[in-house]
Amino acid sequence: MRILDIDMDFFLDGIAHWQNGEERLNDEDFKPWNEEEFKRFLEDKCLLSKDNPIKGRIIKEHNEAFFFWDELIKEHGLMTPFHVTHIDAHSDTGLGDSGYIYIMGELMLQPIEKRRELLKLDKVWMGNYLSYAMACGWISDINFVVPEFWENEMFSGHLKNFSDDCMAFQFKGFKDIDIGMSYERIVGRMISPTTIDDEIPFKIIRNKEYQAEEKYDRIVFCQSPSYTPQKADYMLEVIKPYIIEE
Repeated sequence: MRILDIDMDFFLDGIAHWQNGEERLNDEDFKPWNEEEFKRFLEDKCLLSKDNPIKGRIIKEHNEAFFFWDELIKEHGLMTPFHVTHIDAHSDTGLGDSGYIYIMGELMLQPIEKRRELLKLDKVWMGNYLSYAMACGWISDINFVVPEFWENEMFSGHLKNFSDDCMAFQFKGFKDIDIGMSYERIVGRMISPTTIDDEIPFKIIRNKEYQAEEKYDRIVFCQSPSYTPQKADYMLEVIKPYIIEE
């Protein structure tokens, strides 16, 4: 199955970082696309149609995507592993938080089929939820569709050989070490992992190069209020006719 995962902050002329709380961005500093540009992207690039809407959900914070997918998996509406097209100004793979310590030092030491059951859900944040979805074995591959001016902010700890040159994630677990204190030795490959998952390939696609090749099965559209200005909220109404809310 193919999941379209969109964050509203993609449709701005700049990228905000390290925002806290729900204070909105300044409308003058972060200008949203106009309505016609937004609609053309949805219909021409993403192959969405008002005449044939797809099932999905409009969410506020992006970690809600993880819990939505979790619902669908439990209800047998979503088969794993699935493809994700992640259209966002951020990778949401965990850069800037300490979630990798829990993933590498605890979650990855569990059998993959038990990780979701044992997962500490308070660890799943809007900036790292894709790492948890991958660590649980949900995702087969990811296309990261990013703005033209995006600068790479993938979390290298979960990448194959700790390098984005490999164009694949490969989650690793380490037993009986302090992950935070040992991180430089880990990425320097001076410490061997206790467990290592299969590769999850990814692509990084700039806005102008993106074109969906086939229609998606599900969609998530996220507002991310602390990373978008209020003027962008018109998109929440525009997107509705393209989605059958679940």
